[in-house]
Amino acid sequence: MNRYFLYLVILNMLTNVIIFVPNFLIQYRYDGAIMSILIATISGMILMYLDSIVFARFPGKGLPEIIENRMRVPFKIILFVGFSLFWFTAGLITLLGYIDILHRFINPDLPKVWLMVIFLAAICFVIQLSTQKVVYLLEIILLLNGPLVIFIFFKAITSDYLNWDSIFEIGTHFFTPPKLTPIVVASYVFSGYTNIIIFNRLFKEKIKSINFALILGLSILNLFTSFLVPIGFHGADGAHEYMYPWIMTSDSIRLVYSPIERALFIFLMLYISITLLSVSVHWHVAFELIKGSYIKKQSKKKNWLVFACFIGFSILAVLRIDLLKPEMVIKFWLIARYFFEIIIVFCFFFFLRRRKA
Repeated sequence: MNRYFLYLVILNMLTNVIIFVPNFLIQYRYDGAIMSILIATISGMILMYLDSIVFARFPGKGLPEIIENRMRVPFKIILFVGFSLFWFTAGLITLLGYIDILHRFINPDLPKVWLMVIFLAAICFVIQLSTQKVVYLLEIILLLNGPLVIFIFFKAITSDYLNWDSIFEIGTHFFTPPKLTPIVVASYVFSGYTNIIIFNRLFKEKIKSINFALILGLSILNLFTSFLVPIGFHGADGAHEYMYPWIMTSDSIRLVYSPIERALFIFLMLYISITLLSVSVHWHVAFELIKGSYIKKQSKKKNWLVFACFIGFSILAVLRIDLLKPEMVIKFWLIARYFFEIIIVFCFFFFLRRRKA
């Protein structure tokens, strides 16, 4: 079961390649992005390790089962609803970003709200499944799509159009002091570990060290390739002109012997299932946390009410997102998410210390 923990982190890594991580990092390419990536890697691995230690003390239990008889009902409801809003927002931001990508590059004539409705139909089907079935689906999707995504990354790195001089130019800013924004953005790559709050139900033993070693290597590779490859294709000064750098990078890749020559369409089709699954995992956690607030009085009516709230807020968000400044909203949410993760991990850690005492 340890491999499922690895899958949760890898899913989050793959999803954030095309949404907003490369965009924010490229904006700070001259202002400490490289040092920020290294700091984010260290902090992300520390938080991940501490969180795994906490939940390893409760094998086979998610947060609802852990605190079922350790907290009064009003406080438990507030805690679960607050946590579920965090996970719901994480999935919603990812979903809105990918819908915007499909609207821009695939079908500009189809209203975003219809794309949202199509995606919600699939997502609502997945999130009501058992946690075991969700990870089975996660494993299938990653095993099917993972090799193709790796192939596209390989084609990008070995492409004749990749200018290594632009990448080396960014390397000359290695010692530039880091900034807060690129640190919190880069650290979001590791945030898949937070889903252990529910998926710990499947983990019967302590997570092995080999998982952390693999995550460390993959995270460094993921961050530097998603950050530097678009710069290599579009130049150190030109890469920041694009809202979705990796989408334009994939459009620069040609698959000469493939039935579809432009890698863009293959890249987007692969990421439909990856994005849908990423949102489904986040919303499954949110759904299970809300269910935890009425765990002794389960009812289908309450479950359908939760689905209705998810759907209603999602449609409202896609209708109103153009009136806001999405980039600023995402930036502030990422900063809030970073400190929220630090707080909850250390709260869980000290809760465990107190319980042992």
